[in-house]
Amino acid sequence: MYMVIINNKQFPAEYLSKPEELAKGMMGRDKLEGCMVFKMGKGHHSFWMKNTLIPLDIVFVLGKRISMIHHNCPVPDSHQLTLPRYSGLGDHVLEFPAGTASDWKVGDRVNMYLGAPQNPL
Repeated sequence: MYMVIINNKQFPAEYLSKPEELAKGMMGRDKLEGCMVFKMGKGHHSFWMKNTLIPLDIVFVLGKRISMIHHNCPVPDSHQLTLPRYSGLGDHVLEFPAGTASDWKVGDRVNMYLGAPQNPL
């Protein structure tokens, strides 16, 4: 089990690194316990909410620090022709249920572990 810790709060995490996992993300899911962690190459990335059923906070992480937060990204209207993109610089992107990141700020430390702090990612 993966775990993410931000500002002394722990979240169970689903760790996605395979191309098919990264492409699907939250599509078609109506709940998220904890967060999703997308392992990305270091760089500028854009996410959109295609077929996402719940609003999300999208958090970009670079070097174990928050580099960008998009708060309360809404579920897209099914009639929208163009979906908004949520962009930032990072080596990981985290998705949380909307409202989770309300007290976080750019620069906050992000720790990610496989099971326990003795196994950092």
